Amino acid sequence: MNWIEVSIYTTTEGIELINGVMIKLGIDDAVIEDAKIVDEFLNDETFHWDYYDEEQMAKLKEIESCIKVYLADNNQGRGLLDKIKESVEELKKEKTFDLGRLEIKTKLLNDEDWANNWKQYFKPFTVSDKLIIKPSWEKYTEPIDGKIILEIDPGMSFGTGQHHTTRLCLEQIIKYMEEGMEVLDLGCGSGILSIASLLLGASHCTGVDIDENAVNIARENAALNDFSNDKLSLYCGDVTEDIKLQEKIGYKKYDIILVNIIAQIIMGMSDTFPKFLKKGGIVIASGIIRKYLDEVVENFESLGFEILEINYREEWVSITAKLK
Repeated sequence: MNWIEVSIYTTTEGIELINGVMIKLGIDDAVIEDAKIVDEFLNDETFHWDYYDEEQMAKLKEIESCIKVYLADNNQGRGLLDKIKESVEELKKEKTFDLGRLEIKTKLLNDEDWANNWKQYFKPFTVSDKLIIKPSWEKYTEPIDGKIILEIDPGMSFGTGQHHTTRLCLEQIIKYMEEGMEVLDLGCGSGILSIASLLLGASHCTGVDIDENAVNIARENAALNDFSNDKLSLYCGDVTEDIKLQEKIGYKKYDIILVNIIAQIIMGMSDTFPKFLKKGGIVIASGIIRKYLDEVVENFESLGFEILEINYREEWVSITAKLK
């Protein structure tokens, strides 16, 4: 398969705004190049260079803030590209912030090119001193010290765990997961949250995504971690409108629902949460921008949820709520 590398050129101020737009479109991982960070690095007077390559430094000084995402070169990917272009055109009307030139450049990559582009940005990291997220192509040489290793290949960048929203979810899973729990992962993407739940003691997970490619990637990642279809059931479809899909998923059977999308979609599907949860079950919801926090809290409380925790990482928020 070929891939489309989409580069959106902006300013430091525009990075967060555009990243939010990408997440709203269902693209929850992006490669970010921030010119401000590069400039601070180059002008750090406390750092002493052993070697100074003037040609390389000149190139670094020319770096422009940019967000890169990778789309499959198929009908769905090209449809997403059209939506990105429409969203960027809307952003050009924004007068509050300096968003730069907002130019979009695309480049076609084959599988090998895409993999090499992506892999340079994804290295092993630890969450809450409990869970090690490791790309499938990397060796982990540090002491494990009782930590659990989750191996993952993000495929078409459907979630590596590096984004703040996913980390917030993982931290809450580590805190609330108990042996034998049944978990529902809505918008499962790469399957990272489902697999983390199984590694931390869940007896079974059900993952749902509207993108068939995501479901296939989640299945492959489950196999990487030695989980069979008996442990992770995966479905493709829209849980808000497909009643037959809801019936397959099963009502009143889940201890935890995981949903890492954006505020508007979380609220759009929230009516289904009480249908799927056992009494006293919890929802771990992430992907929420601070300005929508109050709306999501009000929405949850109107459905009979008690807010247990609200956690922040920069502008991103997660909510953990219990069904009364």
